[in-house]
Amino acid sequence: MNVFNPKILDASIRDVTAGLSDEQKADVLLYAMSHLELERSRTLIENAVQSCLSISRLPAPNAAKARLMRAKARLAAGLRVGARQDIQAVLELQPGHPEAAALMAEHVADPDKPLIQPHTTPGFSTEIWREIALWLPPRDLKSLLQVPHVLSRIASELLFQRIDLHLASEKRESQRSADILTRIITDASFASHVRTLRVFVPGRETFPITFQTGMLSNALPKLTNLRNVHCSMRWKDMYSVLRVLETISHRLTGLSLMPSDGTGELRFPRFKHIMQFSYHSTGGATTQVYDFLVQNKASVRYLSLHNPNWSFPTEAVSIRNLTHLDFQGTFPSDSRAFAEILSNGHQLESLRLECILECTASSQFREFANALPFLHHFAFSLMGYRVNDHDLFPAIAEFLKGRNALRSLQLTVPSADWALKRLGYDATVWGVLPSLTSLKTLTATLPKDVAAAVAMWLVPRGVQALSLQALAPVNTIEFVSQLRAGLPPRLKYIGLTHFHVEDARSVIEQGFPMVRIARIDDDYYTVARGNGGTVQLDEWPKGRTQYNARDWLDCYGCAEAEWRDPTQFL
Repeated sequence: MNVFNPKILDASIRDVTAGLSDEQKADVLLYAMSHLELERSRTLIENAVQSCLSISRLPAPNAAKARLMRAKARLAAGLRVGARQDIQAVLELQPGHPEAAALMAEHVADPDKPLIQPHTTPGFSTEIWREIALWLPPRDLKSLLQVPHVLSRIASELLFQRIDLHLASEKRESQRSADILTRIITDASFASHVRTLRVFVPGRETFPITFQTGMLSNALPKLTNLRNVHCSMRWKDMYSVLRVLETISHRLTGLSLMPSDGTGELRFPRFKHIMQFSYHSTGGATTQVYDFLVQNKASVRYLSLHNPNWSFPTEAVSIRNLTHLDFQGTFPSDSRAFAEILSNGHQLESLRLECILECTASSQFREFANALPFLHHFAFSLMGYRVNDHDLFPAIAEFLKGRNALRSLQLTVPSADWALKRLGYDATVWGVLPSLTSLKTLTATLPKDVAAAVAMWLVPRGVQALSLQALAPVNTIEFVSQLRAGLPPRLKYIGLTHFHVEDARSVIEQGFPMVRIARIDDDYYTVARGNGGTVQLDEWPKGRTQYNARDWLDCYGCAEAEWRDPTQFL
């Protein structure tokens, strides 16, 4: 039969079977399997038979036929134990089945002898093993690299979907990065698995990295499936990388930039399909960044902008398209940015605002108290303020009240004393917490007029991660002892910021012995129980906390304990 389009047969078969019941589809599948060569098609037969047997109302004759086909395929592959299981199942379904009885007599020496289960992994197909591996954390995937099994290759592919390069770093990291770049350049199969590339050049030093950027320029065109790029380096080096990215045909969807010297004028590439964009700096003009945002206005869904000197780019961003917004900057006296975000951000699931506040924001929160119906994560942190707005935090509390979908909340101020007097940061804020019944993560400064012991009883009982910011110099041991009675029962993570801690182990033992992870300022600890129930702390290495903290928090069930870093693409 000559067919102009050879795919038309596939399409016709699909269209015909689409209207059949599951049992009828099983008939078609069984008929198709009967035409396959057993020696070459065992994986196909394994998957097809498993699909048939998953049908709850599959007739017994069809179940017997499916198992018999799989038994033959297993016998052809030398898998006698698995084949015997299927033959016995056929004889249980149809005791007088002649073909099954003949196979049992021919291939099983003693049918009455108990079946010995082989000490091997299940005979799943590669596709099923891949689905299983997708649920494993990176730490377990690394362990699988040493296993002599198809899982080793799958783990390698999944792990290297994201690659971190540390250029001009310590010798070991520099050599590792050079080895990875060499592998990318010489191994097209390896390069095709990479989806996310993160490049870090530490500090502001002006040491040359021309050789490393040259290798990177040769490697980038090989990354045919690259979708996300993060760069943390001097802006001149970053410009070289962006220029290479622009010349190749990749369709990036995520771009994260953190110039370490933060003062130069970057020339942004002419990308037009960016969905996740992050830019963190401490200086520089807004022109180039805002032009780039306008260029990708229709596609950006995740936006993270950090620059304390910038105001919110209302005109450059389509707020109605955003699902995640993270902004750090200044809100000048005439700013209506809060109203713009609240009124237009109908799709926002995550909103984080770190402000230098010069405007009266309370009226804008009052005006849109019922906005953002899909909000799951909310953070409002003051870095500074030049305004007296006594209704600010009561208005925010009213905005948050009764949001049952809210999973994480962050409310912090630089000084609880002054925030109480000038911004209304009082017991009203903590009074709204019991209404947030789905809250899992809370980061907050304790209000001045709420006792520590009382404050903990107001925290929702489902909270699993709690981070507290110190009010003023306190006796830390005494303070955490007051908290302990009211802590949520399922607490896994505790963070303490600006507390004077001389003995971390004593603080955790007195206040939070139930947690798995503790963070004190920038230091992370794994909490374990020693002999006699004493608390033992294992401090995390700096490399883990600086670049991969969220991955490791995920390993301990604390993935939402901290705000998502923009280098961790969605």
